[in-house]
Amino acid sequence: MPTHIEMMTTLAYAKGAYSAAVELGSEGHPANLLLDTGSSTMVVLPHAYPAARDTRMRPTAWAQRIKYGAGAWAGPVLNSQVTVGEGRHRRTLPSAHFAVVQSRAQDFRDCDGLLGLAFRDLDRAHDVAALLAAQGVDPALTWPWPFDVDDPENFAKFKETLRAQPRLTLRPLFSALEEEGIVADKFALVIRRSLVRVTEAGESPRKLSLDPFNRGVLVLGGGEECDRLYEGAMHAVKIVHERYYNCHLVAVSVGDQDRIPVPALEDKDIAAYASNAIVDTGCSFLVLERSVHAAVLEGLARHYADAPALIARFREQFKTEHGLPNDAFDNKRWPDLHFHLQSPSGDETTLTVDPGDYWQRNAVHPGECFFMLMEQLPNWPRQTILGLPLLSGRYCIFDRRGTGVLRVARATPASA
Repeated sequence: MPTHIEMMTTLAYAKGAYSAAVELGSEGHPANLLLDTGSSTMVVLPHAYPAARDTRMRPTAWAQRIKYGAGAWAGPVLNSQVTVGEGRHRRTLPSAHFAVVQSRAQDFRDCDGLLGLAFRDLDRAHDVAALLAAQGVDPALTWPWPFDVDDPENFAKFKETLRAQPRLTLRPLFSALEEEGIVADKFALVIRRSLVRVTEAGESPRKLSLDPFNRGVLVLGGGEECDRLYEGAMHAVKIVHERYYNCHLVAVSVGDQDRIPVPALEDKDIAAYASNAIVDTGCSFLVLERSVHAAVLEGLARHYADAPALIARFREQFKTEHGLPNDAFDNKRWPDLHFHLQSPSGDETTLTVDPGDYWQRNAVHPGECFFMLMEQLPNWPRQTILGLPLLSGRYCIFDRRGTGVLRVARATPASA
């Protein structure tokens, strides 16, 4: 039996993130879950999990309300079996916690939910047993769901309701697989690109999933030993905190221009956010800290005079989730972007993003290209989110053993 679990992944469902299929409950109901290193909770939509037919399901008195950079949801925490992998890689965890969405405020595209791959501290829930008992709910369990969170006002109030209840930390699925001795405390991802490649209008998710450029691999418990998945040398980035995959971004440079220093996280945000950058596979874009974003755009303009106008045109089109025509982007006119990150030795590791990775052709719509740099999100701390463009074309090992490290190498090319 292999010592790791290999699972095929695809951009076809989430459109701007990879997903993998798991099986839930006694019936092994399949669910395509978005793979997110920026969160830790496992959550599914009701259509993907018929809880009433699951003979292994055990309700709890726990509820979750999770908010991401974009999108949020609320629902009960349940316990049941979860199966991952296929064939000789197939493994079943008899007891795992996951939530079932009971609100409208979420956006997983065509995915059935989300699988968080970050650390335990982010998988938080609240014990509402005393609240339910006071309201006459007997037994005091969150399934069937006893709260009204559908409209925005009630959803906002529910946040305050939960804050008044005891908080607990759950065991995320990947942590459970490691602690049960099923896999080692590391995983790897083959990442081809950051947005789904579409070459014909109206392609179904199933057809999109057959495109080799939309496919990747998730290796639970594996890394360097899976040498058929990568080529060339490994480059290491230090993980400086075990909450998100926190790292220290030292500087960014545009082509051969002077380096742009990246500011540290503000002191008031250190307890909650830990560092000035995170590696987030649930993010389709490179979301640059505000001052860095402005400096990078200035650098692009110095390199290519037409860059500001093209970026402005794209952002206008992006309001309707469309991009520019493919021929608006000429790869030869745009510079590489270099991200200088702290290495485990205290030196720097530089990861270079090719123009074709921060301008994605045939992205989401056939014949359209998308610009993959964004400015720091509103109400977000002074932190850069290193999303899929940084990882595109790479084999990425998230090694959580001891002092955490992210190792990257060039992925073995996709066969057309």
